[in-house]
Amino acid sequence: MLINERLPESENADMLIYHVKKTFNDKGIELKDIRYVSLSNGPGSFTGLRIGSAIAKGICYCTGSKLIEISSLDILANKYSGENNVISIIFSNTRTSEFYYCGYGRKDGKLIRLSDYKKDKPEDIFKDGFDIVADEYINNDHFREFEINVKDLSGISNSESQLDLTTEAIENGMFSNFNTSEPFYMNEFIPNN
Repeated sequence: MLINERLPESENADMLIYHVKKTFNDKGIELKDIRYVSLSNGPGSFTGLRIGSAIAKGICYCTGSKLIEISSLDILANKYSGENNVISIIFSNTRTSEFYYCGYGRKDGKLIRLSDYKKDKPEDIFKDGFDIVADEYINNDHFREFEINVKDLSGISNSESQLDLTTEAIENGMFSNFNTSEPFYMNEFIPNN
């Protein structure tokens, strides 16, 4: 069962656990019945990732559920429905115009990574034959000199994309150890000074 709920905009993360519990109660779900917890594990907002991680790990600890971590870059690329290969980008540092990014293609309808996860400036990211997608408004002035138009996919929910990738991870037995799990970029990316 997929539950897709949004916090009211007037509320913040302090209310998240309350809403999770209320939603479970409203749907007749007991914590003991949860077998898998899927976590969008970054890169992204440091505070948001830490809160999501703490809640997901807490549920896994209490219930014995298996943790599935999905990169935000993978979720974003999987939302894209165009024909070309795609590079998903997420701002790393707005001051220096650096982005986290990764290149993707499709094989037999499944998303495949064509590059490692990286962090760079626009001039080092773009490749011919790739469309560029973001999950937030990106001022295209950053990319105008490259004649690239970044497609904003923020109007498309992440839920279906994350569910597809989570289902694939379950089928392939790709689970994380919730005891040692940390938001993705903390281990994988070293900030430039």
